[in-house]
Amino acid sequence: MSVWSIAAAQSGSRSGDIDWNISRHLDFVDQAAEHSVDLLIFPELSLTGYELALTPSLAMSLEDPRLEVFAKAAIRHQMGIVIGLPLQDGPDTLLAAVAFLPEGTRISYGKRKLFGDEKLFFKAGQSVPLFGYQQHHVAMAICADISVESYARDAAQRGANLYATGVLVSEKGYHNDCEYLARWSRDYKMAVLMANHALPTGGYQSAGKSALWDESGRQVVLGGGGEELVIARRKGKLWQGEVHTVACRSAV
Repeated sequence: MSVWSIAAAQSGSRSGDIDWNISRHLDFVDQAAEHSVDLLIFPELSLTGYELALTPSLAMSLEDPRLEVFAKAAIRHQMGIVIGLPLQDGPDTLLAAVAFLPEGTRISYGKRKLFGDEKLFFKAGQSVPLFGYQQHHVAMAICADISVESYARDAAQRGANLYATGVLVSEKGYHNDCEYLARWSRDYKMAVLMANHALPTGGYQSAGKSALWDESGRQVVLGGGGEELVIARRKGKLWQGEVHTVACRSAV
């Protein structure tokens, strides 16, 4: 019986330092590969940090050469990798999640429910792509998107087995957001994975505690604080979880 292994990269980001953040992302990718992870999800704006005022100078195109390392890593490890970044889309900028898939495809998703000052810098996305293979179909969401029931319902109706979200959630909002995620998993019979930041960013102190809920709303695995790889594995209909600290192999 095949095993599907998915993970939240509970990573920390340096403000506006894309090169360093890419290197740190690759630490997570390499360790995820050592644990045979099939799909790895990073937090909201993981590649730049949650630095809204820097958006005009940090926005990247889908074909930016700096992103090639993720495309190559996805192919090499046969792993889906989803990162967060400000994405230039013609004249607009999206607060985006970009998925690099094992066969070489790149798929982007723009956050639809923008929060607070995000509306000053980003245009809301319009739809959500579904990607995956065999019985593993994934829909993406970003942070405040998770509060919108119609987004979760649409993902389930389109056949998603996993609702994967990269977030920046503080302790203050953590409980309420987890209530949404547990409810969507229970009501729409799909697993839900949340990848939160490990470190402060953009003036927010992230709660960490990335997690996965199974198709019945049961929390399978819960991370702690700091930089961790929060893994959930499904064999048949059964889920198991594990948490690993992530060694820093990048130059500081």
